[in-house]
Amino acid sequence: MAIEKVSLVLIEGSLKKVNKTLIKCCESGYFHINPPPDTSGTELEAKNLKDKGVYERMIKRTKALADFLGVKLDENAAYDDIEYNVSVDFKKYLDSIDNMQSSLTEEKMTLNDELRSKSAIYHNLIQFSGIDVDLAELLACKYIRARFGRIPNGSIRKLDFYADKMFFFYPFERKEKYTWCLYLTPAGDANNIDYLFNNLGFERTTLPDYLKGNSDEAADKLLAEMDTYLARIEAIEKQLDEIAEREGAKLSKVYAKLVALGNSYELRANVTVFDNRFHFTGYIPSKETAKFKELINSVGDVTVTTRDVSSDDNAPVRLKNNWLFRPFEMFVKMYGLPAANGIDPTPLVAITYMFLYGMMFGDLGQGLCIMILGLLLTKFTKAGLAPIITRIGFSSAVFGVIYGSVFGSEEIIKPFFHIPQIYELMGYKEPPEDIFAVSTMLLIAALIVGIILILLTMLVNIIVSLKMHDLEAGIFGASGICGFVFYASLVAGLGCSFALGIEIMSPVYIICLVVLPLVLIFFKEPLLELMENHGMKNEKRTKNGGNLDTGLKTKLASMNGGAEGGEKKKKSVGSFIIEGIIDLFETCLTYITNTMSFLRIGGFVLSHAGLMLVFSIIAGMFEGVGSVIVLIFGNIFVTGFEGFIVGIQVLRLEFYELFSRFFKGGGIPFKSVSIGSKAA
Repeated sequence: MAIEKVSLVLIEGSLKKVNKTLIKCCESGYFHINPPPDTSGTELEAKNLKDKGVYERMIKRTKALADFLGVKLDENAAYDDIEYNVSVDFKKYLDSIDNMQSSLTEEKMTLNDELRSKSAIYHNLIQFSGIDVDLAELLACKYIRARFGRIPNGSIRKLDFYADKMFFFYPFERKEKYTWCLYLTPAGDANNIDYLFNNLGFERTTLPDYLKGNSDEAADKLLAEMDTYLARIEAIEKQLDEIAEREGAKLSKVYAKLVALGNSYELRANVTVFDNRFHFTGYIPSKETAKFKELINSVGDVTVTTRDVSSDDNAPVRLKNNWLFRPFEMFVKMYGLPAANGIDPTPLVAITYMFLYGMMFGDLGQGLCIMILGLLLTKFTKAGLAPIITRIGFSSAVFGVIYGSVFGSEEIIKPFFHIPQIYELMGYKEPPEDIFAVSTMLLIAALIVGIILILLTMLVNIIVSLKMHDLEAGIFGASGICGFVFYASLVAGLGCSFALGIEIMSPVYIICLVVLPLVLIFFKEPLLELMENHGMKNEKRTKNGGNLDTGLKTKLASMNGGAEGGEKKKKSVGSFIIEGIIDLFETCLTYITNTMSFLRIGGFVLSHAGLMLVFSIIAGMFEGVGSVIVLIFGNIFVTGFEGFIVGIQVLRLEFYELFSRFFKGGGIPFKSVSIGSKAA
């Protein structure tokens, strides 16, 4: 149950070194930065640095350049050899890259536009193949107008009606719906003839007057020009690729440093400045103190001061567990982080969760399938539940060996209740037929497991509460010393009486171990007051009364009818007795319900066996392949459905029956600032 020990760090130095210092803190990977202190109303003339975002535009510009050059940026690239430290340096470098590629880019865009234009002209020109006259001369005729284009096939027949008009029509290539054509007309009749052809659906194609030679010669010249453009575009692309290859690695490093500087500016909001020197605080793991000091001192003109904060309950919490328990930190964080001066319940959660899951869903075959699923999910995904699935699958397989269950069958391996020493101890002369024959023993075993776990969590609560100086919860609480003595004594007395036939609950036993703890719980408030008056500190009450700000004290005072902040209003005797009785009744009822809740362990063992028995009976109704299909489907259904339900039920037991007894939440998560993240 380890909460990693952390140390408070105060860093101060010359203001011109603040950015580099913050970057070093990010690079460490284990620095948790604190917000700046409120210096208003003090004599300190301090100011807080703000996030100016001066590098945001250059970061966007670098991304744009990289996208254009096809460079893949890595914001985690090592940039130690990049000597740029101010925005002007970065701007000069980006300008140089921009200048190298901008002229080439503009030329490439111009060539692409020309290429598209000439490609369209070529596409139109080849439709008029066979014109054995210089196109430039034809288009430059003073007294003749030449019109190139296409006309609907149905309109060609209509031209016979206009034989008296002054035009010469020459068709070229006939398509499915149109015919590419040329008509010539005197310049004086051009408007009338153009109007006539427009009415016939003629679509004109404009050819540029720079075309030389006949149609075939002009087309060949266009192809040659387009090949020249393509060659130049390829040369430009090669030059751009060379720029990307030459500058890509450096551009990625520059980007990484810009991101780092940008994030350091975001962290500047946590820095306080006075006397032209910066100051900020944070937390680091205590084991990294020497390494961190060396890292920050490398900046120069910076001072690092550390202080032990083992008693500081406001310190951030960083859980530290081995590979077996670490995945179960997820469940702890779902419930809430423990306080910094508390204990980490992850190992207890891991052990009890695996134990309870295996006990409730014990099957060797299905457990191994769950474990394999967990291993596959761990390898191919980042799901936080994956390693937990692996562990509970193994636990299920182990209990499957104990139960003698392999894919629901109890005939492949020998179950525990067929061992002579076991079934004789349970009072059977012969091995029970199946697990249903020992259902009573299973339910009793489930109760015993529940009682042990409840007592264990009570002990944990006593340790945690006394460590945090919470006398109320540690001594007089339902899970404190008094509650532990009452519950353990009552369970031991009833167990010996009903299970072993030994009467240990004598009047002295009842008065000292059952009644007295309840009396102490009933009178916990006056007893706590008495203990405080004799110098025994109750941290819980001190926090509620001594460390409140003035505004909150005023509010509490008004709520308590003008009493001092944190002081409780005096109760009447009747109110004290009624509240005490209700609290005692609720405490006793909680003991009963929490204990009985563990009966679900035995219930799920029996329900698993029952479900598999149902599918076994159904499979017996079929023969051959049908029987195998039913058994396979049954195992898949039970593994998925019941395995999921058991996981939820065990989590419920953890949260409601175990966590609620000892867990002290309110911890602040330890968040390391890094180049790719903001401050906590």
